[in-house]
Amino acid sequence: MLKYNTILLLLITTGLCATAQDANFSQFYASPLTLNPANTGNFNGSLRLAGNFRNQWASFNNAFSTATFSVDAPILVTKMPAYNRLSVGLSALTDQSGNGLLKQNYLAGSFAFKKGFDELANHSLTLGFQASYGNSNFNSSLAKFEDQLTPGGFSLTTSEPLQISNTYKKIVDINSGLIYTASNENGRSLYIGAAVNHLLEPATSTLNADYYIKRRYTVHGGGYFPMGANTTFHTSFQCQQQGDYREIILGGAASYYIAGRATSYYELYLGTWLRNNDAIIPYIGVEYNLLRIGFSYDINYSSDKTAGAYYRTAEFSIIQLFNNNKTNLIKCPKF
Repeated sequence: MLKYNTILLLLITTGLCATAQDANFSQFYASPLTLNPANTGNFNGSLRLAGNFRNQWASFNNAFSTATFSVDAPILVTKMPAYNRLSVGLSALTDQSGNGLLKQNYLAGSFAFKKGFDELANHSLTLGFQASYGNSNFNSSLAKFEDQLTPGGFSLTTSEPLQISNTYKKIVDINSGLIYTASNENGRSLYIGAAVNHLLEPATSTLNADYYIKRRYTVHGGGYFPMGANTTFHTSFQCQQQGDYREIILGGAASYYIAGRATSYYELYLGTWLRNNDAIIPYIGVEYNLLRIGFSYDINYSSDKTAGAYYRTAEFSIIQLFNNNKTNLIKCPKF
């Protein structure tokens, strides 16, 4: 019975991996193109590079590992009014579960148009779209069974007749979103956005069955508020729902600006976000001349004490901006 229970557990676990919520980041604000296609070009500068790496439950056989990279930039800048912006972007994401047992990879192209409603662009609305191509692959060679276990580990060859076909699936999808931004002359800014991912609800096939990726609905927002010559408070939140899964993350960070030479500066960030009924997420970051590096660590407070011992999740982010234009009228948040 143990061996059949092992197989059953494998099937259930893989099914959950295939149908559960999308891979997402505690530092959602540092992964702009996976959060909302309307974030494409939503920064002060001519080019942005962003990367994130999340290692979730590493002590539990590297349960989940996710990495993403994106590049985006405004285009046709000289042919448009300063209060409008057209931008394009490209992003890639790789996600693996069970130490590589299930892998998913995506490549997405996006564009967004931001319309300013006044000459100072204190109010603006951005609409974005994203098309993605991906694949999902279940590697049955990495599956382990009870009859392989020896005192030295899983070293034997299994006798289980695991019959799995169609373990590789191509995925085509469409995402969309919008963001509204309001600013004032005192440097304060607020934004609110919404996005819908998986408009096509594509199928991903593993274990001889079709599983459909449910639409993911996201509402997010935030703002920044100068609190003196060198200090700014940044805040942001994210609400997501995908199938039966719901998540709310909210929090903020304070930054302190340190001027160096005339052409350089440092900015230090310290803050905390909270995921509902799950984790406290401390954040520390440093920015030097448009390069910002951030680190967060999920501290679990879930009532699930047994599994909570494995909830060790670290996350790194890096954002590099180029040619920051201080005179650009478009106000863009950092978080």
